[in-house]
Formats: sequence, structure tokens, C-alpha cells
Amino acid sequence: MGTFMDLKDFSVWLDNLLMPATFKDYCVDGLCVEASDKVTKVVTGVSFRDRLIERAIEEGADAIVVHHPNGFWNGDSKIPVGHFGKRVRELMKNGISLYGFHLPLDGHPEIGNNALIAGAMGLKVVKGFMQEGDGFVGRIGEWDTPVTKERFVEIAGKAFPAGVQNQFMFGTDKIRRVAICSGSGASGLEEAMALGCDAFVTGEIKESVPIVVEESGFNLIACGHHRTEVFGVRALAEKITADLGVPAVFVDIDNPV
Repeated sequence: MGTFMDLKDFSVWLDNLLMPATFKDYCVDGLCVEASDKVTKVVTGVSFRDRLIERAIEEGADAIVVHHPNGFWNGDSKIPVGHFGKRVRELMKNGISLYGFHLPLDGHPEIGNNALIAGAMGLKVVKGFMQEGDGFVGRIGEWDTPVTKERFVEIAGKAFPAGVQNQFMFGTDKIRRVAICSGSGASGLEEAMALGCDAFVTGEIKESVPIVVEESGFNLIACGHHRTEVFGVRALAEKITADLGVPAVFVDIDNPV
């Protein structure tokens, strides 16, 4: 038999790594569904959904870790009825426990989405921003030498699975300091401008964002909510395998939004 862990020990390891208590979040962070007392194989993914459960069953996994614990957001009832109940039954029937880590997987300094995006773009992280609780969700990175708008878009295009989806380049042509917040992180736009950033990288934007950027004379690109948040769960799978010896695989079920 391969390497396995007690579920409670795996939970402690995840909590020590991701420190969910550091963040003021909008959902459950940690164990959401306890369906087994052991962890022998892990599947990670961006969002809890039917197709991810199916893939976990195919992989023979007994634990899933997601970034978006759909059904466990603060506004959800969390009562296992309807389609949500069907998902929970599938987990219980197949002995697959579920974990969710939202802001902790955005803001982690090593395997967080935003730190990894900075690395993929060749930026050196200089500080965090967008504080939620005691933790910072976003990251600000810098290049030693400024780049042009065209080069900025080119670098970002290579860093993300599907390139740059939307670009609103109304600011300076010398981009050196870049604010990064994956997902729907453009709520940090005004803070980024106040901190002297030259551009903002995010995933999904509201209708008002292009207007704010244009009228403020700023640069912003959006690269997809899901597609900016594959970084953390992929790195987490690699770290589980490397540090614990428990097989873990990242499953990417693409979402164009």
C-alpha cells in the first residue's frame, strides 16, 4: 500500500501551511465534508463541481481540495438538499472528503495564486496589499527595468493558460510596479493606484472597471477568474506529493470566465 495519512493529520498539515485563521474570508476554509478517516490520494481543483467529483472517483482519490468551495460560501444554506445534497452524497458514497481554501490560496507567499503569478511574470514581490483580517490577499511586484505596454501584455499573455482576455491600457507606457490579485480582485484597484502601481493584473472584472481605469489613466488586464486561479491548487498538489509522499494531482476543468 502507498503512503497515506490520517485525515486529522492531513487537516493539521493544511492548516499549518495555509493558515486560514489569518484571513477574514467569505466561506468555510478547511474541512467541509468528512467522508473518510484516511487520505491516500488527493485531487485538487479550482472549483467544487460535479465533473471534479467524477474525476476524483476516476483517480481513486479520497480527498479533494478546492479554491472555490461552492455550497460553503457564507451566503449558502450549507444544508445538503437539492443539487448540493447530490454532490455531498456522491462524496460520502465514494469516501471522498472535501476541503476548501479560498483567500489562503490567493495570499500564500509561496504557493498562493498571486505570488505565483508574479513569479510567472518575472516580477519580484515587494509587498502585499488588499488586507483581509491579518493577511494580505494581493501582491505587488516590480521589475528592475520598466517595460512598455506592449511588452507587459506579451509577458502576461505567456503567463496565463489562455493569455490576456481583456486589456485596458490607459496609463503610463513605462510599467515597472504591478499589482496582482487573481479572480475577481479588481476591488483592490484604487488601493493599487494609491500605492504607486503602474498596472493591475486580475481575472474577472465588473462593468464599471474599464470606466474607472479609463478615467483614472491607468493600465489593467483581465485574464479570467478561473485561469488566474489554477496556480495555487496546482502548486498545492505538487507540495502534497513532495512533502507528504501522498499522491496528489491537479485536475483542470477549464472555465472561460
